[in-house]
Amino acid sequence: MRKQVEDDNQSSLDSFITESIEPAEILIPPPVTGIDPTNKEPLRRIEMPSERTPGHAHPPPADVLYHDLERLYPAAPIPEEGGFVLHRGMLQDLTGLPQLLDWVSDGDVAIVEMGRMMQREVEFETALNQLHIFIENDLKGQIVQLTASRLLLLPPGCRGIRGVDDEAFAAGPLE
Repeated sequence: MRKQVEDDNQSSLDSFITESIEPAEILIPPPVTGIDPTNKEPLRRIEMPSERTPGHAHPPPADVLYHDLERLYPAAPIPEEGGFVLHRGMLQDLTGLPQLLDWVSDGDVAIVEMGRMMQREVEFETALNQLHIFIENDLKGQIVQLTASRLLLLPPGCRGIRGVDDEAFAAGPLE
């Protein structure tokens, strides 16, 4: 038989049911942050890469130093009429084509780096074919090859001309 020994550290569940506890107001002190609430200076902020919005893309790497005009002039006065916006981007696969076509159809100019896509011949030919059909045939715009891997996409009303090196007023190599 079992020996009935009372343990002081245990209690019956019945004792919890019979007790009625009145709710008490518990005051929790605010955490100690080291910030003076009377100080009216704004808090310093650290930009973390993980806090960037997903739509923010870094420009593609380039050998030439480009200025980030959006950072220099966040509210630049872009005219509604008579001007255009110059976009630059890198086409890595066919999913980027709609964005390029949107820019050109909006009347903007785009410089596109296609070096990575050129290694995939079928995808590259498909991209060039779609750009040609939409920009040159449908919109009556123009596609200009800038370098071996860069294209300039021009909307209707813009024309690319051969460089100024063929012009009479061009400076010579020694000037």
